[in-house]
Amino acid sequence: MRTGIFSKAVANIYFLSNKNFTDNLYFRGAIFKIMKNIRIDYHTGTGGSKLVAELLAEELKNNNINVEVNRIFRAQIDGISEISNIDYYILIFPVHSFCAPKPVYEWVEHLAGNRCKTALIGVSGGGNVLSNSASRHKTVKLLKKSNFNVILEEMIQMPNNWMGVPGKEKYIHILSKLPNKIDTISQAILSEKKQRKIVYWIDYLISALGEVEKKSTAKFGNRIQVLDTCTGCGYCAKNCCSSNIQIENKKPTFGNRCDMCLGCIYNCPQKALQPTYGAFQVDKKGYNLRLMCQDANLTAEFHPIIQNFTP
Repeated sequence: MRTGIFSKAVANIYFLSNKNFTDNLYFRGAIFKIMKNIRIDYHTGTGGSKLVAELLAEELKNNNINVEVNRIFRAQIDGISEISNIDYYILIFPVHSFCAPKPVYEWVEHLAGNRCKTALIGVSGGGNVLSNSASRHKTVKLLKKSNFNVILEEMIQMPNNWMGVPGKEKYIHILSKLPNKIDTISQAILSEKKQRKIVYWIDYLISALGEVEKKSTAKFGNRIQVLDTCTGCGYCAKNCCSSNIQIENKKPTFGNRCDMCLGCIYNCPQKALQPTYGAFQVDKKGYNLRLMCQDANLTAEFHPIIQNFTP
C-alpha cells in the first residue's frame, strides 16, 4: 500500500518536471510502460486496407514507434507464426459479405499472440452501418483462440468497389474524413484505449448469411475471362491475396480459391480481365483509389504516400 502511494508520488513529480515526456509513455499503477514496437497485418484487394495500414503506420512512426507492416497472402500461411517482441498488434481487413475474407481467418489461426494487445479494424464502403457491426465477430473469436487480447475495434469507411463505385462528390466526402479517423485511431492505440463494439442478434444473423454467400466466390474467380490485350505481365498472380492465379503459357489461369476481392480485375495494367459470372458486381468504369485520393486533395495531407500509392 505504502509502496504504491510512494511510486505514484514519484510518477507525478516525474510527469510535472518533464515537459518533453513523449506521448507514447504511460503510467499504469506503479509501473511505467513504453510502447516501442507495433505490427500491422492487412488484407487488401483494391487498396483500401493497404492505404489505411500505410497511413496509420506513418502516424504511429511520427510518435516514435517502430512499426512493421505486412500484407496477408494465403501463400505465406505455413505453420505457426509467433508474435514476439511486439507491444501492440493491429489487424486490418476489408469487409466481404458482412464478414472478414477467408484468408484473414486462416492467417489468424496460424498466429500465436502471447496475450498481445490488439486492434481490429474493418474497412468497408458502408462504414458503420448496422449490417457491418458483426463483421469482426468471428475474427475476434479466432484472435482470442490464438491468444490475442483484443481491446479495440474500429471501422473505416472507404469508397465502395462493389456493385457500383460512388460518384466523385460522394467519394470525396468519404475520403475527407480519413485524416481525422486515422488520427483518432492512432491516439486510441497509443493510449491503449479499450473500445469494443456492441453487436445485436440481427447483425449476427446477417453476418452468418454472408458467410454462406461467400461460398459462391469460387465460381466468380474461375470464370474470369482473359482478353487478347493480356501481356502475361504476371501482376495479377503476384498480387492475388488468395494465391488463386497462376501464369501458364504467359496467360493467367484461375483456381477455386477466389475470395472476390476484385483486385485482379480493377488493378490489371491492361484491363485484360473480364468477369463473366456475377459481372454486374463489377463497375465498368473501374476503381482507382489513388486518383480518388488526389481528387479529395489528400496529397497535401499524406504526401508522398498518396502520390506513390499502388494497390
